[in-house]
Amino acid sequence: MNNLKQEAAKAALQLLKPDQLIGLGVGSTIAYFIELIASSISFKSSLKFTSPSLETKMLLQENGLICVDNNILATLDYYFDSCDQVDIHLNAFKSGGGVHTGEKIMANMAQQFILLVDGSKMVEKLNTKYPLCVEIIPEAWLSVLKKLKSSYSTTISDIVLRKSEQKSGPLLSERGNFLADIYFSKLPDIFDLNKQIKLITGVVEHSLFYQLCSACLLATEDDVTHLFANNLGESDTDKNVTQWH
Repeated sequence: MNNLKQEAAKAALQLLKPDQLIGLGVGSTIAYFIELIASSISFKSSLKFTSPSLETKMLLQENGLICVDNNILATLDYYFDSCDQVDIHLNAFKSGGGVHTGEKIMANMAQQFILLVDGSKMVEKLNTKYPLCVEIIPEAWLSVLKKLKSSYSTTISDIVLRKSEQKSGPLLSERGNFLADIYFSKLPDIFDLNKQIKLITGVVEHSLFYQLCSACLLATEDDVTHLFANNLGESDTDKNVTQWH
């Protein structure tokens, strides 16, 4: 799988042009991408990068690439990231890293949000393999969990507050909030799920990336397929995904 991740990262290099402002997510695929940029892009000194992840920011600096503060930016040329799972309509779960709030901010800032994935991440329809991670303001965590359990009583199998491995107590997001993983026995309709959880007071964001992705570079054993999405309407069935030429 690591070779496929590298192939997806290599394909993304072809999209870079001098003087671009690039946002990067977090994970092993993005780490490959950074290493490739540092070692093979002749105009790398003209590029500026930013990330919602401290880990990625440190990796950029270690590779001698220009890293700028995302707090002073309004737009990006590209935002590149990987994911846990992506469906054929390019909706995605990005639950593992717990930095989905910052990732969504950058996805919305970018002219194009592009996922770099290997074939194992692509599914016809998102499923319950991965939890939905919800970022919650600390003083609201009990009321939010109660609301979630009552709203999805027939489909939730468990809700787990993430714990820190280095110290006692809950794991905090980079914004100082709690992270809760929702495990579903059956995934609710993702159009409704995307809207309804955001409406709960105390929820900052969740890790379902619904109709945010512009394109996907999908690496398989055969090739890297370029896909792009056209959002034609609100419902998931209105979203057309075609090969990107």
